[in-house]
Amino acid sequence: MIVIGKNAVLEILKSTPKDINKIIFMRTLKPEKRLKEIVLIAKENGIALQSLSKFDFAKYFNRKNKDEGISQGVVGFMKEFEYTILRDLLNNIKEVKNPLIIVLDEITDPHNLGAIIRSAVCLGADGIVIPRHNSAEINHTVFKTSSGAAKLIPVCKETNISNSILYLKQNGFTAVGADAKTKSLLYEVDFKRPIALVLGSEGYGLREGITENCDELVRIPMAGKIDSLNVSVSAGVFLYEIFRQKQI
Repeated sequence: MIVIGKNAVLEILKSTPKDINKIIFMRTLKPEKRLKEIVLIAKENGIALQSLSKFDFAKYFNRKNKDEGISQGVVGFMKEFEYTILRDLLNNIKEVKNPLIIVLDEITDPHNLGAIIRSAVCLGADGIVIPRHNSAEINHTVFKTSSGAAKLIPVCKETNISNSILYLKQNGFTAVGADAKTKSLLYEVDFKRPIALVLGSEGYGLREGITENCDELVRIPMAGKIDSLNVSVSAGVFLYEIFRQKQI
């Protein structure tokens, strides 16, 4: 797997440097602080470094069809992302008071997935569940969008999301689904308990079978001119409210 961008590569170097095998970066006369830090940490951990001119760097990415990396000037090569088994995730967070698991139902845009992961890490979620099919996977775009946060939270890839929700409920979680059509409002819900926050796809929201497995359906209050937010923005709003309640 490749990881593109200074922030994403630097975050992985700081958290799990042994996951990166090689780093290619674009030479510059005045390297900025982040690039200097990347090179320093890579050398400390014996990671192979390759410096390319701007022309060769652009040529390399054109050949690899990754034009978005040219302006970033850094790419890391790492082992394939390792997903967590949901059962193992629950075992690992047994001691966490009022844990929060995010369940994503068919989020197909890797930029949205990356943004949700970044918010999840910033606001204290304990894990994420995605479906094995009809979903974005953890790839270089997700790593870049999340600024490397995808390495900082367990992500489970499950065959059946409905069964995953039922399994979480059997283990003491309340399944709260985001639904723009329901009457219950976000700030009316008590989130100071184990929560499985269920978010639907970009275009259609939660599927009918998924809503039936949720214990509660809630929505974000809106001004009325537009009736919905981008799913990654909605995730941030929900996650902040959950974080806020836990601080009280």
